[in-house]
Amino acid sequence: MGSKAQLTQSRSRARRDELLAAAIELFAEGGSRAITHRAVAARADLPPASTTYYFATIDDLIREALGAHIDQWTADLTDLTRVEFEADVGINDAAAFVTAIFAARGPEVAALELSIFLASARVPELRDNAADAMRAFESLTIAILERVGVSDGAALAAAIVALIAGTALRRQSGLYSEPSEALLLTSAIRDLVAAHVLGPETVDRTLADLRRAKA
Repeated sequence: MGSKAQLTQSRSRARRDELLAAAIELFAEGGSRAITHRAVAARADLPPASTTYYFATIDDLIREALGAHIDQWTADLTDLTRVEFEADVGINDAAAFVTAIFAARGPEVAALELSIFLASARVPELRDNAADAMRAFESLTIAILERVGVSDGAALAAAIVALIAGTALRRQSGLYSEPSEALLLTSAIRDLVAAHVLGPETVDRTLADLRRAKA
């Protein structure tokens, strides 16, 4: 059994984490304006003075909440690099897989992650955290590419991550159905991978041949 001091510290950390989680929930509902000392304490079901006990200002609370969320996202992405992925997957299988992910993480989840990332990137103290998250995302993509036989994929991974982020943004508009978004995304990733494997010289030569044929 832990000492009384250890139990107190553990309870204190738990309360602090509850406040950070409550702040993220409020951010998801109404942005940074929804985060006030009273609202956060109420959402965490803690006394009104709790937030000022742990955080000097509301800005400190917002920064720490966003930073903690981004850091957890980074850790989750890093963990995924150790997961084994199926190499022999067709475009229809991949589209079905992405559709399942979209179903589990709807547009509202994508919107929250985008808003948290953008808010963090605008805070000088959290810009490195945001960069670490993107680096982890790209590292995960590189790891997947390597497992399907694509080497030297750093630039390709950066392009794929940008494509995924763009898809997350477009999903907010409802322009396409979720299955259509999944197919568009997987098809675009396949095309990027194909262009990478063929190499720039082959792609340039093919485009030149197409221009000559059209002329």
